[in-house]
Amino acid sequence: VMARTKKTASVPAIEEGEREQFPQDWTDICGHAEVIRRLRICAAAQRLPHALLFSGMAGVGKRRTARVLARTLLCAHAGDAPCGHCDSCRTMAAGVHPDYFEVIPEARGKSAAMIRTEAVRDILIAASGAPVSAARRIILIDGADRMNETAANRLLKTMEEPAGEILFILVTSAYDAVLPTIRSRAMRIAFGALSRAEIAAALTERGSEHAAAIAALADGSLGRAYALAEEGLALRDDALALLMQIMTLSVEDIRARAEALGARTHEERTAWISYLQMAARDLLILYEDGTATELYHPDRRDDLAALRAQMPRTKLFEFLRETQELMRRFAANVSPALQLEAFFLRARGK
Repeated sequence: VMARTKKTASVPAIEEGEREQFPQDWTDICGHAEVIRRLRICAAAQRLPHALLFSGMAGVGKRRTARVLARTLLCAHAGDAPCGHCDSCRTMAAGVHPDYFEVIPEARGKSAAMIRTEAVRDILIAASGAPVSAARRIILIDGADRMNETAANRLLKTMEEPAGEILFILVTSAYDAVLPTIRSRAMRIAFGALSRAEIAAALTERGSEHAAAIAALADGSLGRAYALAEEGLALRDDALALLMQIMTLSVEDIRARAEALGARTHEERTAWISYLQMAARDLLILYEDGTATELYHPDRRDDLAALRAQMPRTKLFEFLRETQELMRRFAANVSPALQLEAFFLRARGK
């Protein structure tokens, strides 16, 4: 039973950036070897608290890990990994295990996705009875920071006075936004960023092109890497091309580029500017160490080397301040094209 009694083996991915298949076992998790090792030891010894809070940046596999842990704990073999063959494992694979409940944020209209009071109420009522086929019931709440206040307080009351054997697994990419009283009643499991090598390997396994370049841009998030692999690098390449050409563009060219970029979605515009910020950061690193390898754009090292000759450190710091101000203005009710035109003209220095 998932997300307000959803009964599907695949659910919409909030963290991974795409529709994901429910993971089968620990081998479906990318990275986090030490976290997995500790969870497996605790699962085998049945030494888990009544509530866990998985925290870390978006897209690193927190929810996938939580789901595999749930499969492990509900497996009839009671070991450190799901067997994949018992009735419990089969019903989990089908998305209909009677002792597993999952809540994910839901969007209504144009409002941001959140977990509402009725979703928490329904799941807590459904899970209030005795376990049907396992030793405990498991409630996974993804996006725990996106509960409204009433929903969070309802959950808190149940966590303080749980009815029967229940394990809560809360997942969040914004630890500080979770209600402090909930944080204090759950054991935190912190997930770090994934290495570029781990992300590149996962992308290569999927047959993605430009795996190394995408892994660098993903900044530790496999979910972001999958999204970039789907989108391609055209937006990144367009941003770097303009940066290379900015000093030679005419006012008419700048206006045309600003209008074209201004017509894109807000998400595309902010991503485009973020690529410029990454390039500026790369240039600052290259100023300190011309042989540095940990760049956001390692595949464009020659272009960055050429740019370094055109942009002294003082100009780079000013450029970064301008990009940050442009991001802020994008969030306000202003014309993106006009803001971009002014930004390009300032970057050109004329």
